[in-house]
Amino acid sequence: MYLVVHFQFRLAPGASVGPALLKRIWWAAAQTPQIDVSRAARHQADGFIYSLSAPANLADISGVETRLRTLLDRHVTGAVNTLIRLPGSHGKSA
Repeated sequence: MYLVVHFQFRLAPGASVGPALLKRIWWAAAQTPQIDVSRAARHQADGFIYSLSAPANLADISGVETRLRTLLDRHVTGAVNTLIRLPGSHGKSA
């Protein structure tokens, strides 16, 4: 199945999250096992951009975003600096 990036975020300076924990958080928020996480170095800045991918037809994207914000706040040391929903990641209504 083809996965698309639905969310990207960066962490506050000095904060980090490992791939195993991030996958568990994203799986719980997206409520589908068809997920992927990745990170890329930020251009001309310290830190990373984290990307969260799932099927394009991810249901209830607003609910996913709410769960994701709550879980990241609860489980990631250092607050999430920026979380954005990418254009076109609307999902379908549940």
